[in-house]
Amino acid sequence: MDALEAILKRKSVRSYKRQQISDKDLESILEAGKSGPGGGAYHLSVIQKPALLQKINDATKAVMLAGTGFMKERASLPGYEPIYGAPTLIILSAGDPNGIANTSCSAENMLVAATALGIGSCYLMSIRGAFSGENGPELMKECGIPDGNQASCAVILGYQEGDAFKSAAPKVRTVNYVR
Repeated sequence: MDALEAILKRKSVRSYKRQQISDKDLESILEAGKSGPGGGAYHLSVIQKPALLQKINDATKAVMLAGTGFMKERASLPGYEPIYGAPTLIILSAGDPNGIANTSCSAENMLVAATALGIGSCYLMSIRGAFSGENGPELMKECGIPDGNQASCAVILGYQEGDAFKSAAPKVRTVNYVR
């Protein structure tokens, strides 16, 4: 699959098989992530330990439920889990003012690479809540996030299983030309 085809086929997957992706595919996806554009340093923390995945999931859900609006509504849905049962979570963190932009570019590269490899993926911002709570610093340390960095976003990876929590069609995105 070429790059443009992978970009156009990419979709957010929110239901995963428990089967772990191969180390070879993971390394290819991480290489794509490390090749993202940006002007600053960032760090990728790969989490595949089931107990830690559950801990991050639960902390994220607690923050979402304590909030308001869309996040609370989403977290209140029956069966909802913020990392959707994905067997791999990659937390992207940075310590500079451009961190969210740099890590988001990296994340997009990983999402496209995963699509090209036939692996489901989803971009997550809600995960940041897990690291902002009372136990945030301890959780960051457990995830190997370097001191001075903040969790910016995350990518989940795995093999798709069903269409749970599928989003509606994307909002219209328009273009205008000034020539």
